Amino acid sequence: MDLIIILVLLIGIFILARDIKFVVYMLGVIEIFCRIMHYLGDNLPFVNINPFVNTYIPKSTLSVVSKYTTGIVCDVLCWVLVIGFIVFLVYLIKYLIKRK
Repeated sequence: MDLIIILVLLIGIFILARDIKFVVYMLGVIEIFCRIMHYLGDNLPFVNINPFVNTYIPKSTLSVVSKYTTGIVCDVLCWVLVIGFIVFLVYLIKYLIKRK
């Protein structure tokens, strides 16, 4: 199920993408969203959302890639994601420096 969610999000991103910066920011948003949802699901005991989060939301985009691919394809896709995260970090740092 998590592969379908990620694929739908990525297809939507590529359809709406105006430039590579938009794609990189959306990659960062998806990763941060997945991690925040899992943190909240694990650490909020009064809300019983953990089974829902564990079922329908992947832990991270790297975990989805690792789950559905193996071998050299997995390595290549993981490196593409890591490079995307590095570009996302560079864009954030540039934004913070420009703001001052």
